[in-house]
Amino acid sequence: MGQVLRQEEYSEQINYLDILHSDSKGWITRAEINCGYKQWHYRYNELLEQDFNQENVYISLNTFYSTFRRLEYLKELKAQFIDLDIYKTKFSKEQIIMHLEADYFNKSIPRPNLIIDSGRGLYLIWLLNSVPSKALPLWKAIEEYLYSVLKPFGADRQALDPTRVLRVPGSINSKSKTVVSIIDEYDYIYDLREIQNEYLPELEERKANKKGRPSKTVFIHRERSLYYARIQDIIKLCELREYNLKGHRELILFLYRYYLCYFLEDTKKALEDVLELNREFIYPLSETEVIRATRSAERVYLSKDKDYKYKNETLIELLLITELEETYMSTIISNREYKRRNNEYNKNKYQEKLRADGKLTKKEQINIQRQKIKSLMQQGFSQKDISKELNIPSRTIERRVKELRTLQEIV
Repeated sequence: MGQVLRQEEYSEQINYLDILHSDSKGWITRAEINCGYKQWHYRYNELLEQDFNQENVYISLNTFYSTFRRLEYLKELKAQFIDLDIYKTKFSKEQIIMHLEADYFNKSIPRPNLIIDSGRGLYLIWLLNSVPSKALPLWKAIEEYLYSVLKPFGADRQALDPTRVLRVPGSINSKSKTVVSIIDEYDYIYDLREIQNEYLPELEERKANKKGRPSKTVFIHRERSLYYARIQDIIKLCELREYNLKGHRELILFLYRYYLCYFLEDTKKALEDVLELNREFIYPLSETEVIRATRSAERVYLSKDKDYKYKNETLIELLLITELEETYMSTIISNREYKRRNNEYNKNKYQEKLRADGKLTKKEQINIQRQKIKSLMQQGFSQKDISKELNIPSRTIERRVKELRTLQEIV
C-alpha cells in the first residue's frame, strides 16, 4: 500500500513538472526551506531526476537566463499565480473553492488551471503560453489585479514576485504536517493578452480624464514599466563594466534596491537580491556596508516619497555613463542618444516604405551604379563612353570610379 502511495505521489509530481516546464528553455529553481533557505538551478530534464518527496520543497514557475533567481534574469513567463493564506480567513478551503467556482471563475477572474492544497492554504495557478520577460510589466499588472479580487480570501501580497517559488505537489508541508496535493486541474493555456483584454481595466490610455491626466491604473502600469527598465539598465551597466564598480558600488546598489522595492513591493526579496548582486562585484562591500548604504531606499519606498526619482541626465552624470554605454541602455539615455535612436528609427521606417513601394534607397541606387560602371570598364569602355551608355553625367562617373578604387574593386 505504501509503495502504491509513493508511486501516485511520484506520478503527480511528474505530471506537475511536465505541465509547467516540459517546453521550458530556461533554468528552473528548486528550493528547500529546512533550517534556512537553499536553492539549486536545473534544466527541465535534470529537474525530473531530483527528489521532491521531502519537507518544504519548492520550484519556480517562471524560468531564468542564468543560475540566479532574480528579476533581471527572468527568461520565460510561464504562469500567473496567487497564494491564498486560508488560515488567515474565517473560511475553510472547501468553502472558498465553492465560492470562487460559483461567483468568480470566468466572471471576474479566469478559471485557474491548477488549484493546489499547499497545507495551510491554496495556490491558484494560471498557465500561460510562454512569453519573454519584456512582458513583465503586463504580467505584474495582471498579478496585481488577481490579488485585488482575491484579497478577501487571504491572497498574500508578499507572493506576487515573478521569481517566486511554490511548494511542489507530493512534498510535505512541515507546518501543517500534510502532503501538498493538486485538488483540481483545468486543461487550457491562456495568452497574457487574452487575460488582459477579458478581465483587466484599461492599461492603454484611450482618452484623458477631465484634468488631462491618465487614470491611476494607467499611471501605476507606466511607473512599474519604468522601474523594470531601470533595473535592467543597472544590471546592464554592471555587465558592461564587468562588475568592477569601485567608486559607484554604493549608488548602484542603492538604485537597485530602490527600484526593486517599487517593482516587487517586497522589501525582503529586494534586500536579498541586493546582497546577491553585491557578491558578484569584483570588490564587494561587506553585508553591513550594503545594508547601511541602501537602507534609505527601503525607507523612501515605505514612505511613498519620490525624492529619488532621478532624471536620466542626473543618473548619467552620477554614474559617469559613457556615450557607448548609453547605446546599451533602455531608459537611462541622454537627449542626444534619444535623437540618434529616433533618427535611426525614422531611417528604417523610410527604407521599409521604399521597399514596400518597390523602390530603392539612395545607397542601393549608388551600389547598382557602381556595379554597372565596373562591368563596362572591364569590357574596355572609357569613362566618356560609360557616361553616354548609362546617361549619367561624367562628373558622377568620375566620382563612382574613385569610390570603386577606394573600395579596391578596380585598379
